[in-house]
Amino acid sequence: MKKSWTRWIPAVIVPAVVIAGALIIPTAADASPRLPEKTPQQLLEFVAASTATEFSGTIEQSSNLGLPQLPSIGSPSSASSSASGASMATALDLLTASHTARVFVGANHEARVQVLDQLAERDVIATSSDVWTWDSKANTATHLAIPARSAATTPDPAHNPTGELAKTPAELAQQLLTSLDPSTTVTVSDTARVAGRPVYQLVLSPKSGTTLVGAVVLAVDSETGMPLAVTISAAGQSDPAFSVAFSSIDFAAPDASLFTFTPPTGATVTEKSVPAPSDRAQAPTTKASDAPKPTISGTGWSTIVALPAGSFTANAGAAPGDSSSKLLDQLLTPVAGGKVLQTSLVSVLIADDGRVFVGAVSTDQLLAAAAQ
Repeated sequence: MKKSWTRWIPAVIVPAVVIAGALIIPTAADASPRLPEKTPQQLLEFVAASTATEFSGTIEQSSNLGLPQLPSIGSPSSASSSASGASMATALDLLTASHTARVFVGANHEARVQVLDQLAERDVIATSSDVWTWDSKANTATHLAIPARSAATTPDPAHNPTGELAKTPAELAQQLLTSLDPSTTVTVSDTARVAGRPVYQLVLSPKSGTTLVGAVVLAVDSETGMPLAVTISAAGQSDPAFSVAFSSIDFAAPDASLFTFTPPTGATVTEKSVPAPSDRAQAPTTKASDAPKPTISGTGWSTIVALPAGSFTANAGAAPGDSSSKLLDQLLTPVAGGKVLQTSLVSVLIADDGRVFVGAVSTDQLLAAAAQ
């Protein structure tokens, strides 16, 4: 099935960078594998037509964004007393630390992700009827029951198995490829090997010289068309700033028992449910006209997204004394007009008046946008 490769907005890189890190795509010591030649368009269509619906593997994720080394905050779900604070802790943890995850995806809308922390484990187990999350360090679990009547309209967990814990290369590739437009040059590089398998390398290069992004490389499995690695390099830097890659993968069907979960004895379990259609219709909603609206300036990879005052504060959602709040303070640098978070790929400006500016551009460009 063909997909539309349009509407490229580099802002999609922002969440990708927040949840992943840098890892050079592993290549074998021998010569690059010989594969039938494919044009960029043929390779895009190959990815779009991938039929890899069952697999399991290990994903390696780390970060090299030019940020200071921060102490570990441990399990993000236990590092903050509020839900939004926990989300902030998760983002900071994934932004500044390395992770290993085991991923299992079945053919019947099933998925399981195990993020292996030091002496601990965080899991997401999703099927068409249930979603479980489990944190072994906090000994807590959350269960979401999905009514059968809403299964048809419930997002397929196999297409987004990792939640906010991690992203597979295929998920990140999907975000990038579904947003391509003429601001990007698409080429095919030399073949390589990832997780011991021969891959094509699809290279996405910005035409703009005012972006922090140098290039994005997608490693595409030569047999299945499934992306096995995604690497983003920063302009002017030789080492990758971002990547997530399979170190091993098996396209056999995972054991069905992996998609069932029973909380351990003594675990704290929180039950949640999907509201019935009638309940959703009666629930109060915020008018779209009342919600803060971002504004966009610039084009292509140099796009800057501006959020109005009140959208974010340095300690939003974090209770006083939360470790996530303290770590965020360490990442922000005071400048004339606000505070900035500068990475090798993305810049964030929190202006003194409360506005927030984000883009794959330099801090000076964000300050210029804020002054307009």
